[in-house]
Amino acid sequence: MKKLLVFITLIILTGQSFAFVPQPTPNIVGSTGLIRMPSADVIPYKNINFGIDTGNNNITNNFALFYKMSLGTFQGMELGFVGMDDTKGYMQEGVFVNMKYSLSSDTSPYPLLFAIGVENLSSFNRSDVYMIATRYIPNGSRFHFGFLGDFPGNRFRPLGALGYDCPFFSERTCFLIDMFAGEYVYQLDLGLRWYVSDSVALNLSGVNVLADKDTPADNYKDQKMVLIGFSWINPL
Repeated sequence: MKKLLVFITLIILTGQSFAFVPQPTPNIVGSTGLIRMPSADVIPYKNINFGIDTGNNNITNNFALFYKMSLGTFQGMELGFVGMDDTKGYMQEGVFVNMKYSLSSDTSPYPLLFAIGVENLSSFNRSDVYMIATRYIPNGSRFHFGFLGDFPGNRFRPLGALGYDCPFFSERTCFLIDMFAGEYVYQLDLGLRWYVSDSVALNLSGVNVLADKDTPADNYKDQKMVLIGFSWINPL
């Protein structure tokens, strides 16, 4: 744990500064964001993105698959879906709806953005709602913070959400970190995102990296997974 914290701190402190601005890119469940956490960025009107992430569920040792697509349906409005599947149905195979609405009109070079949204809207037990802020920083990094609430066991569970992304070695490679905390929950996610072009990104994601098989299910939001994938962003 201490070595991991030292590693993360060194990456943040030595993050590079570049002028490249990433396109709005989906997290593993489809919302524009980091690894698992949504950000306050919204797909521009009439733009579209889609992506696939696949890998291994380290708790159940099952194959996991996420496929998603989102569209900028109105100015400041993002609407999409995500499909989830694994070999034993842990993620309850199906297609669920995501919605996000921007509360900001800040067009400065380094804006402070706000958004509200819902993920997995049509799911019985995987839905969540959120309010997130994203602050752009002049060195090319972004700081994300806010609130996310989900509904395990038909009860409401509020969680704090915190995230950070920064250029790593090159302007087209980003280091991603996000976390959730609240009640008995603590979840840490880590990832790398490489923008092959302005429209295509490759992702390596570690979800709930600190969990093990002895961690109670109530102590995390998502099971431990290692995923690789890609996303395509259409900058119309």
